[in-house]
Amino acid sequence: MAMEEKKYPKHEEEEGVGMVNEPMAEAVVASPQTEEGATTVHDCIDDLDWDKFPSLGPFSEEEAIARIEQAEKDLKDPSKWVSSEDFDRQLYEEFPWLR
Repeated sequence: MAMEEKKYPKHEEEEGVGMVNEPMAEAVVASPQTEEGATTVHDCIDDLDWDKFPSLGPFSEEEAIARIEQAEKDLKDPSKWVSSEDFDRQLYEEFPWLR
């Protein structure tokens, strides 16, 4: 049994027109600089309400240093972490079907 050839309606081609493609979204083009020297993108960023976005910090250099020092202390405290071998052992004891 041979496959039937699909027949499409014939379209007349216009002169000077290239091949038809899927519609494309407009290309993002870097905007020229404004009189003030800032680009449109920078203006949009400046207009954002930055207080609406969540920030997990640190908010200052002092806070960053304090977090690093706390992390270093936690590394030396064995009650704050467990080796991967011990974690696997504890996990398999509690959930033996994971083996």
